Amino acid sequence: MVDYGYGATAFVMPNVLGKLGADVLGVNPYASTRQRITVDKAEAQANVSRLVQASGAHLGALIDADGEHLTLVDDSGQVLTDDEARLAFVSLVAGHLLGDRIALPVNVSSVAEQLVAPYDVRIQHTKTSTAALMAAASEKGVGFAASGDGGFILPGFLPAFDAGAALVKLLELLAKAGTTLAAVRESLPRVHLAHETVVTPWEQKGLVMRTLVELSKDRRLELIDGVKVFHDDGWVLALPDPEEPVTHIWAEGTDQAAARSLAQEYVRRIRQTLR
Repeated sequence: MVDYGYGATAFVMPNVLGKLGADVLGVNPYASTRQRITVDKAEAQANVSRLVQASGAHLGALIDADGEHLTLVDDSGQVLTDDEARLAFVSLVAGHLLGDRIALPVNVSSVAEQLVAPYDVRIQHTKTSTAALMAAASEKGVGFAASGDGGFILPGFLPAFDAGAALVKLLELLAKAGTTLAAVRESLPRVHLAHETVVTPWEQKGLVMRTLVELSKDRRLELIDGVKVFHDDGWVLALPDPEEPVTHIWAEGTDQAAARSLAQEYVRRIRQTLR
């Protein structure tokens, strides 16, 4: 079940999927600038979910109009979050990787490292920008890369987001594993991430980062993008927004309450710095 999002992939993917022997029910299989502008993403996802359940499809996918980003729906009709889709890919591709590293943004859950551990594969953290992820995907040894918003890169094919290629790769990996996307999703460890934003004047962003480094000098730090501070039971990342006068705070903990508490603690630290 594929929603082509009124994009140009509708001209290519039916033939590609047909050659793979896939029976495909297509939705919005024609290019339309007017329609793609007015489409409601949540409504489109709900529609694909209903169609997957009604048709008994093994998989649902929504490809955005530009053909770069992919949203997945498993065989039970459950729409995967972007984090779930990314981790599902990581868990499947790790055992078949053409390389020894998977590139992921620095704000990804530590669960990714758990998933690749049995395969002698390493997670390579990158800045959160698309440009940084694409640059990492071009490096020797990187066999897969994924953003946090449905963008997937298969460097052996193209070091850039390609939803169609990602969908084909997913079908291949599921077939090799003899499993379903629902089973993969259900097998993923629970992820407990929290996200907060703090209004931060442009001229104060540097001060905020320096202060957080100073306050956390007794802890392990990662300074790939912003300031990532590792705690005994999680981590927190403070990252200045490149376009808005805000600082993003991501935190991961042993449960959702712990993640939220850790994020809010750093929100307080930043606000105290700005006083």
